Amino acid sequence: MPIYRYRCSRCGTEFRELRGVQDRALVRCPGCGASEVTRLLPRFGVVYKGSGFYTTDYRRARSGGASSDGATDGE
Repeated sequence: MPIYRYRCSRCGTEFRELRGVQDRALVRCPGCGASEVTRLLPRFGVVYKGSGFYTTDYRRARSGGASSDGATDGE
């Protein structure tokens, strides 16, 4: 069963509660007993590993601004 985070709309208390996915019972604030609570988004961290996450991993630097086909301007 997942643990959900809630915030009370009346007193602002943040709390966590273990609830089943199919659980339909109202969640009440442990501080004031109000049923006006909002479920908060879960906090999680993102770790990027491997290549391809930075622009330097897939973008090649241009050399001098000349075109690569060997053509020159007006000659």
